[in-house]
Amino acid sequence: MDFIGYWQSVQAELDRGFAQWMPELARDLSAAHQASIQQAVTGGKRLRGCLVCLTAEALGGRRAAAIPRAVAIECIQAASLIHDDYVDGDTLRRQRPAIWTVEGARRAVLLGDLIFATAIWQMAELGREDGATLARAIATVARGAYREALGPAELAAAVAGRDFPPDLYKRIIHLKTGALFAAAAKLGALAAAAPPALADQAFEFGARLGEAYQLADDLLDLFDAGSLPEDPRDRLALWAPALLCFLPEKRATLLRLLQSSGNGAQAWLDGRLPVLRARMMREVERQVQLAASALAGFPDNGWTRLLQAAPAQVVALLPQPAPARPAISER
Repeated sequence: MDFIGYWQSVQAELDRGFAQWMPELARDLSAAHQASIQQAVTGGKRLRGCLVCLTAEALGGRRAAAIPRAVAIECIQAASLIHDDYVDGDTLRRQRPAIWTVEGARRAVLLGDLIFATAIWQMAELGREDGATLARAIATVARGAYREALGPAELAAAVAGRDFPPDLYKRIIHLKTGALFAAAAKLGALAAAAPPALADQAFEFGARLGEAYQLADDLLDLFDAGSLPEDPRDRLALWAPALLCFLPEKRATLLRLLQSSGNGAQAWLDGRLPVLRARMMREVERQVQLAASALAGFPDNGWTRLLQAAPAQVVALLPQPAPARPAISER
């Protein structure tokens, strides 16, 4: 079995785990609100939950012990998406109306809070370190989301005031995505009652895997012409964090364009995007290699070999980004 086969084999068990959690999540709620919870926690790739299970089995644990922790980490992912959709103004999630468009903003935010709190509670019931791992992950993800600039004007002010260091983009993807994958792998180690050193290695592996996945996902978003804003200045703001990180030598020009009305932004972007794409793809490859090397202390077994192969296969689940316009020199 390869990682993809393992991932598919876990889906049914995760579905059963969610079904067991539903009475607690939906306690005292109306049928309509229960349906919103069901929608929030249903679907998605569930890669983080799969990672909990595979890490546990690689370290000698049982999948049955990992499933409650896998459900908890997927609930955190679901709750964060409820909040993200509202903050970002996204009206669709997995081809269905986003929760906030159905429930309203207030109830959507509160529903996300309910899922967060229930997941922490359930993990605290399993053990102190389980609860602490999940709580730290939620705090870290929230910190990453709060660091994101929300528009061209705010972004320009941050860049001009030196509040947007070149590595902020990498920090944010670590906080928003790497941290949750890291928590998933650590919860798997806790399910196996692994020694702290191996739990730390699992955490590092998960963080690197999550960062590679987010970089690859961002590449798709940044080069999907159909989903980009029409206003060149808004496009520039969308690309700016990655540009500041991977083309730091262009900071002054980027700031000038952010502060202007957007004239010349698209032409400038057209010249820079091939270089940005190439550098981001190299960083994806680097993170994939770092993830695999983080497992050096794991037992030599078939589950560990699946874990070592997982980063490259998880990234490959995403479609390849469309080529940027004709490649140019990186001078």
